[in-house]
Amino acid sequence: MDAVDRRIIGTLAEDARISVTDLADSIPLSLSATSERLRRLRHSGIIRRFTVELDLEAVGRTIRAVIDVRVHPDADTDVFDAALGDLAPVVGAMHLTGRFDYQLEVAARDVAELDELLAHLKNELGAQETNTRLVLKMLDGFPRSVAL
Repeated sequence: MDAVDRRIIGTLAEDARISVTDLADSIPLSLSATSERLRRLRHSGIIRRFTVELDLEAVGRTIRAVIDVRVHPDADTDVFDAALGDLAPVVGAMHLTGRFDYQLEVAARDVAELDELLAHLKNELGAQETNTRLVLKMLDGFPRSVAL
């Protein structure tokens, strides 16, 4: 990866919907050279996907929380990992070291949905202990792109 690739990635991090023509103009490279570099970045796995960032409040998910989860020692973590993807309020998850095994980023419609999620984690997925913290405000500028 060279400086041109880093410029392509930086531009896409700001606006992933930019056309390849406009991307080429901003680098500046020819359209074919830009298309080839973009294809290589995707093929190599450096760029894994293009995504949409939602305004969670605008779609009705106004209760933001972070949940630390410690699973029961006998729990199947592969099953736990897979099940997280099916839980609508879970918008992010990390497997961690330390006292807790997971940290979940949650966006619930209301307190009742948050409570249902916590019960499901404990009763169905083998969570032994949870620690829930409500998010008071999100700081501007995050998530941000990584400096390359």
